[in-house]
Amino acid sequence: MTPVRGVAAVDPIDALVERIVTEEHDALRQAFAEGAEFAVTHMESPSERMLHRLECASLEPHLDLRARWSAGHRRRLHDDRTYRLPLPALVTRESARGLSGVRSCKVCWPNVHGTEPRPLRRLQARGIRSHHIGHVLSTDDGHSLGTIVRSAHQTGADLFGQRQEVVEIITTARTMQYSPSDHVFIWDLPTDEEAIRRKTQLFERFGPGFAPTY
Repeated sequence: MTPVRGVAAVDPIDALVERIVTEEHDALRQAFAEGAEFAVTHMESPSERMLHRLECASLEPHLDLRARWSAGHRRRLHDDRTYRLPLPALVTRESARGLSGVRSCKVCWPNVHGTEPRPLRRLQARGIRSHHIGHVLSTDDGHSLGTIVRSAHQTGADLFGQRQEVVEIITTARTMQYSPSDHVFIWDLPTDEEAIRRKTQLFERFGPGFAPTY
C-alpha cells in the first residue's frame, strides 16, 4: 500500500502496542470496578508471586502500561506478534485472603489476614528529620505512638546544672522526649498522605466515569 502524501505512515508495532495497551487497560479497569484492592505481580512465576496494595509505589511500573513497552520489548513483539508482558492480577480482599504461596510486599504491607507484624525502621532520635513528618512513631513492638507532627533538638540543663541535649518529638497523640542517642521506631510504610494521593491517581486512571489515561 502506498502511503498517502502528507500523512505519516503508522508503524505496525506502534499500532499493535496501542491495541495491547487498550486491552490491558480495559482488563484492569474491569477488575477495579469489581472491587479489587490488591494486586499480585509475577503471576507467571510461582516462586516470585508477590501481593501488593493497589496504591503501592513498587506496583506503579507494572501499571504504567505504555511505558512498559521498552525498545527491547518492542523488538521481541516485532519478532513474535503473540508476545505479551505479564500483567498484574488485580484481586479483591476476599480473593487475596484465599491465596497461598504468595509473599507480601514489604513496601506497602498488605496484611490481608491482620496477623503480619508491621515493618519497622529503627533509628536514633537525632536522626528524625522533616521528611519523617507524617510517619507513625511507635514502640519497639509496633504499637502506635501517633503520627509525627514535628521534631526539635533542644539544649538545656538537667537538675544538676549539666548541659543536656533532648530531642522532642510531637505526634498527634503525645509529646515525647528522647536523648539524641536513644533508639526510636517508626512504621516503615508510606504516609497516609502518600497513600491517599496514589489511590486518587488510581481512581482517575481506572475508576468508572473517567476517560482512560495510560
